[in-house]
Amino acid sequence: MDRLVRNKGFWGVVIGALAWGAVLPLIDGRGFWLQGWTAYSLLLGLGAGSIFLMRRLTGSSSTAVKIAFFAFGARLLVGVLLALLMPVAGYHENESTQRGYVFDDANFRDYKSWTLASSQDPLSEAFSGKYPGDQYGGLMAVSAFVYRYLSPDAHRPWLILVLTATVAAWGVLFLWKASREWFGERVAGAAAWIFALYPESVLLGSSQMREAFITSGIAISFYALTEMRKKHLVWLAWLAVAAGLMFFFQPAISVFAMAVFIGAWYFDPGQRRSLRQLALMGAGLVLALAAVSFFWSRLPSLQGANPGNIALTWLMNNFNYQSWITERASGTFQKLLDDIGEWARLAIVLAYGSARPVLPAAIVDPAAWIWRVIGIFRSAGWYLLAPFLVYGVINSFRVSTQQRRAQLIWISSTTVLWILLAAMNSGADMWDGPRYRSTLLAWQALLAAWAYVWARDHRDAWLPRWLAVEGVFVLVFTEWYLSRYYPATFIHFDIYTTAAITLGLAVLILGGGWLWDRKKRRLEQAPEPVEIEG
Repeated sequence: MDRLVRNKGFWGVVIGALAWGAVLPLIDGRGFWLQGWTAYSLLLGLGAGSIFLMRRLTGSSSTAVKIAFFAFGARLLVGVLLALLMPVAGYHENESTQRGYVFDDANFRDYKSWTLASSQDPLSEAFSGKYPGDQYGGLMAVSAFVYRYLSPDAHRPWLILVLTATVAAWGVLFLWKASREWFGERVAGAAAWIFALYPESVLLGSSQMREAFITSGIAISFYALTEMRKKHLVWLAWLAVAAGLMFFFQPAISVFAMAVFIGAWYFDPGQRRSLRQLALMGAGLVLALAAVSFFWSRLPSLQGANPGNIALTWLMNNFNYQSWITERASGTFQKLLDDIGEWARLAIVLAYGSARPVLPAAIVDPAAWIWRVIGIFRSAGWYLLAPFLVYGVINSFRVSTQQRRAQLIWISSTTVLWILLAAMNSGADMWDGPRYRSTLLAWQALLAAWAYVWARDHRDAWLPRWLAVEGVFVLVFTEWYLSRYYPATFIHFDIYTTAAITLGLAVLILGGGWLWDRKKRRLEQAPEPVEIEG
């Protein structure tokens, strides 16, 4: 106890929680300052204290803790600012923005959570369907628990922001530690910063959304994987925590995440693999899929579906409905379907969905200023990350001396598959697609960080070339979007000409780089001329 009293970090957490706990109820507009101060201070203190606890449990460095607290503070600050600005700068006819929410899902779920908390019903009713708003019920149950026992006097949505920011900070620590075990300090630092700063993750972590729990659950499973090589069984406990966290909030993603985990374990060069272990993991995957199928079978759109292909039916239902909505909202999408034909719908959705949110469109879009800022923020993050993922995917096949080459190929392949599945499941929707895609952020951050460090260490010219290709795409399509709004100022090409220009310049950059490398290798391998005396 004396040691705890003398600990500066402990008192920093206490003072910080009390101070911010006093500020938040002054600006949240809910009244009842004393009750608000108590609720915010308690949750902030528990959140900050849990970050220190996770640091001790994982053995993360002080640098990792700083990144984690930065992630925590950034999400909480962004969440509060958006909640204050949305009613003023958002669209007045939109109920969600007038209530201070960016996502309609967050608005609907959070208010249903408050309704459940204020009722006499047990919190287990969140899973019964009586309170619609959460397909699986996990986040509604947690939110209702916080409201019922910490804030019964008033609905304080910012309490959930403290919760999502806290869990996102945990993910930073687990990802840093696991990445360090695989690739060292520099990759770990880069991966942690990507995880902490990726705009889509910041936006979701600053909202009443479930993604913060899922992304951190995947980071915890990665940490469990690295702990498997040690002789103690702590990894099993962490894997159970990760699986429980993912399944509680989003059962469907837990199946894919478990499949990625099993593959990463199987290709680990330092793991002892046995048929028994593989059978146990496969059985766990089958049980998870059966449980998810049970949840899906309760959905009205899937009742009566064949249990053997219920997952495919669910995916195709989402694809057909969401792509129809995207088609109605996008003139370009409609034109491509009209010109090419319905048979190309899937290919168009995969290409369009993988590119969204489109940065040139976000720059030019004549929306309200706050939505333009959000759009540029989200799309710039994706367009900064994407070239490193492309380079990492290709480079994982190029490297032949990398000890974890098979694991890198596996992670690269599943990353590409998940990006395509996210585009397909969302029907290229501008909001749902990036949200689904970001759930595997832990693996994406690891791949991008490894690609960045590897390219710097080897001075590989291919990463700058891929960045140049993306720069061409952004410039050409920015001109195309500008010409749609300002035809008197900019030359307007049709979508096919614009795509052809982009593709041609990309071929010049990549093909020219390949020829240059080939010529350079020939010069290096050419024998030196022999000097003849006399």
